Amino acid sequence: MSRKYTTAFMLTLALLAGCAPSKQEFAVIVETVQGSAKARQLAMKECTANWTPQQRKEASIVIDSSEKDAPRLVCSRFVEAIRAGRVDYNDAVDIRRKNWTPKLVRIFQGR
Repeated sequence: MSRKYTTAFMLTLALLAGCAPSKQEFAVIVETVQGSAKARQLAMKECTANWTPQQRKEASIVIDSSEKDAPRLVCSRFVEAIRAGRVDYNDAVDIRRKNWTPKLVRIFQGR
């Protein structure tokens, strides 16, 4: 697996597992996601895997979608926000701490 894929994979696992990357790792992740469609695809694949029924339900309420579509929508919006530079290091830390901010809610709702 190339370093680009490893970085995208690391981001997805770190954020979903509740571990925030260092500032430097986050900067590398952003650059990788911005420059590699394959890294974004891998991040989507890893992000959408293994959602529990409870997570699907909660996400569907927040983003106003079906439970079936919630993982795909949350992940695509999150990856796109990273690519667009809308997610910063502090947001990654907030996600790790499950400190949901209005900014993160807007991102996950696609606004």
